[in-house]
Order: sequence, then structure tokens, then C-alpha cells
Amino acid sequence: MSKHHRLDVKLTLLGPILTHGNDATEPGNDAPMARDAFGRFMLPYSLIKGKILDAFRDLRSDGFENYTDPKTGRKKYRIIDPELGAWLGREPEGGNLEPERGRLRFSDFATDEKGRSTADGDHDHLIERIQIDQSTGATAGRMLAMIEAPFGYEQPVAFEGRVEFTATDDEAARIATALRQAFDWVSAYGAMRTVGFGRKHEITATLGQVAPTAQGSPTESVNLPIRYNLDRPLCVVGRKHSGNHFEALDHLPGAVLKGAVARLVLELNGKANGVIDPQKPEPRFPTLCRHFEVIRFGEAKPMKASDRVGPVEPPLSIVVSMTGEKPYYDAALSPDAKLVGHAAPAFMPDWKDKDFETVRGAFGWSLLPRVRRTRTAIDPDRWRATDAQLFSYGLVLPKRTAPDDTPEEYVWEGVIGLENVPDGDRPAVRRELHELLSHGLPNIGKTRATAHVEWLAGSTPPKIGWKADSDGFHVVTLQTDCLMTDPNTLQSKSLHAAYAEFWAEASGGALALAPFFARQALHGGFPSRRANRAKYEPFLLTERGSVFVLKPTGTAKAAGRLAEWRDRGLPAPAWVKRYGEPLWRTCPYLPHVGYGEVAIDLVCHTEDKLP
Repeated sequence: MSKHHRLDVKLTLLGPILTHGNDATEPGNDAPMARDAFGRFMLPYSLIKGKILDAFRDLRSDGFENYTDPKTGRKKYRIIDPELGAWLGREPEGGNLEPERGRLRFSDFATDEKGRSTADGDHDHLIERIQIDQSTGATAGRMLAMIEAPFGYEQPVAFEGRVEFTATDDEAARIATALRQAFDWVSAYGAMRTVGFGRKHEITATLGQVAPTAQGSPTESVNLPIRYNLDRPLCVVGRKHSGNHFEALDHLPGAVLKGAVARLVLELNGKANGVIDPQKPEPRFPTLCRHFEVIRFGEAKPMKASDRVGPVEPPLSIVVSMTGEKPYYDAALSPDAKLVGHAAPAFMPDWKDKDFETVRGAFGWSLLPRVRRTRTAIDPDRWRATDAQLFSYGLVLPKRTAPDDTPEEYVWEGVIGLENVPDGDRPAVRRELHELLSHGLPNIGKTRATAHVEWLAGSTPPKIGWKADSDGFHVVTLQTDCLMTDPNTLQSKSLHAAYAEFWAEASGGALALAPFFARQALHGGFPSRRANRAKYEPFLLTERGSVFVLKPTGTAKAAGRLAEWRDRGLPAPAWVKRYGEPLWRTCPYLPHVGYGEVAIDLVCHTEDKLP
């Protein structure tokens, strides 16, 4: 039976040591050393994994093959050994869009050693480096570099980290032996290894099992409130705006959480990759597998661990004014355009940074600490950076030491919905979810973060509450993106008519659309190619924060529909069936992964109404 294992590694290097960071700690420092969220010097997880991969290339060369990339013409190598591929991951081949993810999860390696620092004008922690002109043999002009070297020559420095994975006891022992051999094989870590930086002194590695970390247990209700505590920096990427930069989202999408749960189910059943088949449930967690397609994983929103209220997505009907009595107003229930203090108010597209901070802060959103890590691909033959392969991650820090030396911790809170699971199977699903997540939920985002879960007795109340009624109307604000309008119908109908059609269908005719404030975005690229191999078709999503003012038509169903939407989110429109079955494969933007969550009748619509 597969279990959660960890290999605790203590890696002792001899100074000087340099792993490049992004933020210089002082003027004149051209190459600062990388630090983690607590200010400790560290070796990034990507560096450790890369060195282990290089070691396996030497130790198990028959498990690799060299090839030339047909697109770039560059020489590369790939893993062909099935066991190594399962451990470290492999790139997709033959047009396959599903890469094989590795099971080994590497943490950053950090040290508690403070090292040398600037004190009383002493700059012994900086080393000067110059470049020699090859033609003259003299110093090249303007090629002086000041390198941070907090650890002196021959000074031993211990960096500690871990490698986590799921495996049977026998396989865990093989993995531990192979990793020890790889760590022993590597002679140096970090930059400037050829001039004696970062030489390995000794290595110790201890294999053990991961202890349970979950707190509490799922409630007996249909919606299971849950809190995620991340163990490392997070990078879940939304829409890409650059080819070589990946900026982390503030929130955890339901699709990411559900995908991580599916992978964990498969790993604990001894499978490295694949999908959960409801018709052939896995031996462990069978009830969860049978109903996995209909279990809803809500989006998890960030908040400070000490907060007692949660964030709400600000409505797009919010306006700010430099001349008003309030910092912002809401225009959802204002039938006409109005001036505020003899000046035009500004909607969100015209906001400045301070406006976003004011409004989002008022709606409970914290300004999450972030850090940027720059990486590059390494040429396997020359052991140096590959040309034109620089990229960076913008990471969210779940924990850090603030500038005033106080600790800050952030958590993400969401819900798991069982409304579509038959009543008789819900207790078994709750038990299996509790057992499955007892050791945490790994493989979240590009850093492969693990979320240790806390089952809550109830959801944290939102900072901006709601009223039972908004002047005879009901105002629905999207808290996540939502698939609402069929792009095909927009060729013959106005946007208002298309939205009116959606709300009439979703409410069963109980609610009719009045004004709305909405933005749309096309989502194509990789999700579209993977969902529809036969024809490329981007998905048209209505963006989070969009506002729809609805008027009851007089039927008795309106209250029930509103309560259902508040608890479960909006249903998928009937037209999405044209994407084909199974729908979760052909359409990634469905309610069961958190799309279409709403807030209804927020107090800001009435209390902050335009004067």
C-alpha cells in the first residue's frame, strides 16, 4: 500500500556559496544571494532538482536519450526509463498534451546560518570579480562585479530540506537509496562552481513517513468548509500575458484543487498518472471515485490567518470619486449616469493603484506578499545557461517575516460541495475525503506546494454582507469567472439579449435581467487545445466581479433559485453540451470546479448607492 514518505536531507557545503537572488540587499551588490520568506539564505528547489537530474544522467545514462528539438534545433535530452520518469517526470511526446508529472516533490533548502554582513563599513561579505580581455590579457573595461559571499572560504554551512513522495515501503527504500547516491555524486551547488564555490562537504539523508497534519473533521452538511495552509511559496498561473513570465494568482481555483485531489487518489493507489474512472473506481477511496465528477470544489480565497472575515470580489458596478463624501459608491441600482461632487466617477478600468487598494481592502482582500524568482534552462553539454531560455515566476508567500519582524501567515478558505452526491453515499465520501487529506494535499501549482487542511465548522463570514432585498431587485455579483453566453449566439443577438436568455434559463423564468455591468474575456491557448483536439475554439467567459440586476417576474421560484445559487453557484447553461461528452474533458469551465460562484444582494448596492 502506498504511503506518504519524506526524505529529510542535510546538505553541508563549503563557502563561498552563491545562488542568485533577485533583490539586492545594499547598493553595489551585483549578485545577491537568494533568501527565503524568512530572510534565510537558501538553495531553491529547482536548483536541487536540476542537480539530481544531472546526477541521474551520469549514474543511469541508459535511462536517458539525446535528441534535437525540431522546433528550436537545440540539443536536449529526455528520460526514457519508466521508473525515473515516474519519479522526476517526463515531457509529452507525439503531440500528447498531458505531460507525465514526477512524484518527487523537492522543497527549498535553507540554512539558519546568518553569515557575514555589512557592519561598521566592513564589506568582507563581498567578493570582487573581473573579466579578462582575451586579446590583451588585461582587465576588460566595465566588467567589475561585486558578489555577495556571506560565508567565508572553507566555512561549512548546513542547508536543510526535504523530498516528499507517495510510494510503497519497498519503493520508498529504492527512492531513498537512489537519491542518496545522486546527492553523493554532485560535487558542487550554485553559481561559480568552476572557481570553487559551493563545494559539497557532506550529506545526510533520513527516510521517514509524513505524519498526519489535518485538523478537525468534515461537517455533516452538504457544503464542507475547508481551509488550506500552504507549506511553501505558491505559483498557480492564470492567463499568461508574457511568454516567459508566470505570475501567481491570489486565489486557488477549484480546478487546481480538484486536479490535485485526483492525482493524490491515483498516487495512493499506486498510479503515477491517469484519470479517475467512475465506472472502475480505485480500490482505495471507491465511493469518492464513483462520485468524483459531481463533487464540487469551490475556489479558495486568501485571508490572513488571524482574520475573522473573508474577502468578497468587488462588483464592477463600484465607482470611485475624488470629490465624493465616500471613497467609493455603487452604481448597480442607479438607473442613470450621475456626477459625484461635480465630477465623473471612475469605473474599474480607470482606477489607479491606490483605488484598487482602497476598494479591495474594503472588501476584505489582503495585499499578499510576493517574490520573484528568475530561472533559466541549462545546456546539458556545456553546463551553462541556454540562450533565450530565461523565465521567471511571480510567487505568493503564504508565510513571511514582515519588515517589523512580526510573523505573517496567510491561509486559503473554500468549500467542497456534495449536493450532487446521493444522500446515502455522502457519509462515505466525507470519511474518504477526511482520510485522503489527512496528510495534506500536495502538487498545487508550479512549486508543487502541499496544503495542510483544516476542516471548519462553518465558513468565515464575508466582510461585505448582504441584505434580503435590494429595492425590489436582486443583484448578483460573480465571485469567479463564469461560462454564460454562447459565442455562436452573439453573432445574431445583442449581449443584453444573450445574458437575458441565460438568466431566464437559469431561473426557470422567475427572474428577468435589468441593467448589468460585465466584462468578457476569451480563454484559448493550451486549455482550448487540450479540450477540443478537432477544432480550435476559445471559450468566452464572463469575468469575476460582473454584476447583473435581476427583477422577479412574480413567480414563487425566485427565492429558491437565489438560495441555490448562493450555496452552489450558477448552473451551466444547456448550450455547453455541444462541446461533447464527457463534458469535464471538453469544457474546463464548469461549476464542479468552482466557476460561477456568486454573491447576492451585497449591502454595498444599497448602503453605498450613488447619491
